[in-house]
Amino acid sequence: MTNTNSKQIALTVLCWLGRIGTVVVFLFWGAFFLEHLMEWFVKPFPQTPPARVWLGQALHFLMLAGLLVALRWPQVGSPVVVVAAGIFLTRAGPNFPLFFAATILPVLVLLGCWWARHKAASLPPVIP
Repeated sequence: MTNTNSKQIALTVLCWLGRIGTVVVFLFWGAFFLEHLMEWFVKPFPQTPPARVWLGQALHFLMLAGLLVALRWPQVGSPVVVVAAGIFLTRAGPNFPLFFAATILPVLVLLGCWWARHKAASLPPVIP
């Protein structure tokens, strides 16, 4: 096995870990989103929640959308996740650093994989 092959295998494994992590984070935050949707919007209907709840749900939805977009276009979805999570998760109080890191780490891995593949594609082929 050559050095180039082992790097390709490592990159592929890392990319798959990023994808799996992104799906796990999406499912985790998606469950909370649905729970809060039921709590604030469905059960008290026809009353509407305060504006801060609307804003929180919008940021939460944007974070979830960014996670899904990052699976296909990490260069687009990753910044959306970082910004939306950064604003939305400030409400987590002392748990903010943990929740923020766990949320953005998988998409940053995907972004790094995209960058590595993009950079490798722009290099001329190596002739031994």
